Amino acid sequence: MPTPPPLEQFAPPYTDGFARASLMLGILSITCFSIFAGLPALICGSVALYRIGRAYGTLTGQGQAIAGLVMGGISLAALPLMICLHAASIPATRAKAQEAHCQNNVRLYTMACKRYAQEHDGTLPRLLNDTKKYIVNQADARKALHCPQDLAANISYELVHPGQPLDQLGDPTTTVIVREVHGNHHGKHALGYADGHVAMESLGLTFSKDWKRER
Repeated sequence: MPTPPPLEQFAPPYTDGFARASLMLGILSITCFSIFAGLPALICGSVALYRIGRAYGTLTGQGQAIAGLVMGGISLAALPLMICLHAASIPATRAKAQEAHCQNNVRLYTMACKRYAQEHDGTLPRLLNDTKKYIVNQADARKALHCPQDLAANISYELVHPGQPLDQLGDPTTTVIVREVHGNHHGKHALGYADGHVAMESLGLTFSKDWKRER
């Protein structure tokens, strides 16, 4: 009896590499890399579907390719929204930086006033210029004269209680010795208190004649 011919051995189907790449890139595109991974995810997914369609069952991974295409498409569709959100955040970020810069300026002059008082029998300086030598970096002293929000570059701060003894001003936590006079940070301006702390206070707050914060 003749021996039958051996059966042909067929290799099992395997997952297309482009499909895997599309899925991984798609996941990256919606988590952190946005368009930088979204566009390659679309390309790899399209190539994978084309290859799988022409492989006659020898390639798999259609689901992975489709998932990569969907996630890559979502990342591209979300890109204009992300750009708009970023553009909207720029003015707020700039305003916050200006506020922080202004607070730092007032802090420099507030501490300089306290150092001046320590060397002048507890008496505050009469002029803002009198405090400059008590600011360690003289370049900082020049820059600190102006609030970055004030485009006219006016001298943005003034002394309160000039030439008066610190110990006669009352509670140092409520007594203002330096204040911002140019600049408006969303309805607030910077104030430096006799105890050394600085705060942004509402322009609508009322102060007594000797500039103690009314509580």
